[in-house]
Amino acid sequence: MANLAYKIYRTEDLRDEFIEKGFSEEAIDFILFHNGNYNFEVLREKMSSLEQQIINLEGNLKKDIDFVKVEFKRDIFDLDVKIDNVKNELNIKIDNLEKNLQKDISNLERNLLKEIQSNNAILKEEIKSNNAMLLEKLNIGNRMLNIITVVGLPIIISIIASILIPLISKFF
Repeated sequence: MANLAYKIYRTEDLRDEFIEKGFSEEAIDFILFHNGNYNFEVLREKMSSLEQQIINLEGNLKKDIDFVKVEFKRDIFDLDVKIDNVKNELNIKIDNLEKNLQKDISNLERNLLKEIQSNNAILKEEIKSNNAMLLEKLNIGNRMLNIITVVGLPIIISIIASILIPLISKFF
């Protein structure tokens, strides 16, 4: 605004100077009008230049935005590729872990089966040993019963007979 006020002041000073020099009002108006047209043309050229700069700037911005879009899409694609690679690597690692776990489980199963079979064999041996010992004790018990029966039964019969015969003979 200060520039416009300065221009107005200069235009009034110019008018006064021209009047002092003896120019007519019409000539002064013509000169000032011509000067105003010249200023208007300069302003129009400057505005046209500014418009062109704005258009160029807009074009550059569009190019930059398009470039950023392309870069962004490329970066997203690269990220998608990296994500897919990580996913595939994780799937491979998971598959390998699963295979290793299956092997470990199979090995543990085999080891457990061997240990169970070994324990079964030991238990069978102990059962056989206990059966043999029990059979021996049973045989000893049977022999003792046989001995008691063979030796003790006649003695018991003779004792019972010696008691019963006198009792029976008393009644008969």
